[in-house]
Amino acid sequence: MNPKPTACVIGGGIAGLSSAVFLVNAGFKVRLIEASPKLGGRAYSFFDKTLNSSIDNGQHIFASWYRDTFEYLKIIGSFDKLTFQKSLEIDFIDLSGKQFKLKCPDMKPPFHLLYGIMTYDALVLKDKLGIIGFVRKIKAGAFEEKKLKSMDTAALFEEAGQSGRLIEAFWKPFIIAVFNAEPENTSAYMFVEMIKMGFLEKGNSELVLPDDYLSNILVDPAEKYLNENGSRVFKTTAVKKLNISDYKIDSLESDSGETVKADYFISAVPFYDFRDLVGSEIFDNEYSNVGNLKYSPILNVHVKFSSPIDNTLKSRFVGILGATVQWIFKVSVDHLCLVISSAKELAEKDKDVIIELCKNELFKCLPELKNNGITGIRVIKEMRATFVPDNVSLDSRPDNKTKFSNFFIAGDWTNTGLPSTIEGAVRSAKKCVNEILNK
Repeated sequence: MNPKPTACVIGGGIAGLSSAVFLVNAGFKVRLIEASPKLGGRAYSFFDKTLNSSIDNGQHIFASWYRDTFEYLKIIGSFDKLTFQKSLEIDFIDLSGKQFKLKCPDMKPPFHLLYGIMTYDALVLKDKLGIIGFVRKIKAGAFEEKKLKSMDTAALFEEAGQSGRLIEAFWKPFIIAVFNAEPENTSAYMFVEMIKMGFLEKGNSELVLPDDYLSNILVDPAEKYLNENGSRVFKTTAVKKLNISDYKIDSLESDSGETVKADYFISAVPFYDFRDLVGSEIFDNEYSNVGNLKYSPILNVHVKFSSPIDNTLKSRFVGILGATVQWIFKVSVDHLCLVISSAKELAEKDKDVIIELCKNELFKCLPELKNNGITGIRVIKEMRATFVPDNVSLDSRPDNKTKFSNFFIAGDWTNTGLPSTIEGAVRSAKKCVNEILNK
């Protein structure tokens, strides 16, 4: 009997975990090495003493186009911990407390979106017609690809005659949620591609809500799957050096002094750690463009109340229009999480400033909550949550295949064609594994 082929995955975030899982599922024996004491990267859960409950480090909503993510979850056995919308439906509220609903019926695209827009009361008729005309132009391919790659989304909106109110009440919530960036920092090309996939392809516009903590869905079942299928996971273990000869990785050396050999190696470290992994010579000669990628923070402010809030906020999440806080998630009957994406300037401020801003906007949107006592508040700053999806990033993301015959790069920052999302991370892993299988 031939021995199983072997692979070593460096990095235990979602890209690394899914790389390892796909490899094991394909018959490989895998060793996964993670420098920190936890797995999951930027998607994990932990117990917080201030709130006296478990929390996610960031709130995530999946989308129905997360095909590779769903395959990953089916393999590790946690796919049933997701709830799928039958059709796109999002509640919004503004700082005056006025509520709006965007609800798209189960119709063929783009008619489902057009119908939803026409019944979305946050917009006036002129703006609704503006969206419809804009989406029709995208569907018809009216915008030249070369031009899109040279402009940001704010400039595209100006050219397409999208009003300020329309951008704030419709386009900006979408861009913030998908790209973690402002329109002026988002490539118009990437924006148009996501509109095509998310709104113009059937079955891709619905949201998918997690019914458990992130670690219970994405992380712990993967670690269990790997351990139960003959592979090994090493935490608090860093890679000191890659040993390379004849355009091939021969082995790696860990900080514990161990030399690890494998048939294939996958790097699944964040873009800001990639130089340290491959070394300055390889990085400067082959991957200097990666240095152009910039990170964008996300703030999550968890608020625990002394009494249930179900009657105040009935939806599992709500978008906030015209505010600094963009989304409010109902974590439990007495627990909210306020999310601020693309928050570089605010993230650098003191936590007390952030808390006061969030409380002020929360009570404006939902004034009934003033009567509920607050028992705990926790601010989580993910300073390097995603990369900024500007035009520079289009040419700065490396391919998954490298010039080294047995070395591949996974991560949401690689050239996946997607923004920095969980699906981007898992897709990069799938692409790496497919390259290995093709060999």
